[in-house]
Amino acid sequence: MTLVELQNILGDCINEIRNNNLSNEERQQATEQCEVVARLAKQMINNADVILRTNKLQEEGKLKESAISKIVG
Repeated sequence: MTLVELQNILGDCINEIRNNNLSNEERQQATEQCEVVARLAKQMINNADVILRTNKLQEEGKLKESAISKIVG
């Protein structure tokens, strides 16, 4: 999944919980699902950040034979 796809999913979640036609129970369920999506999204973004930082450090020659390079790949 790309970050753009993730952004679209988060937008869909926002629109769903803003839907005025939902009952309180439906809105609560939608909110809970959106909270799960948001937590997963945050982890995906953090993972992407680690990869970007690692790539930058590798390009700068600062991660020769480091453990982080082996973990990230």
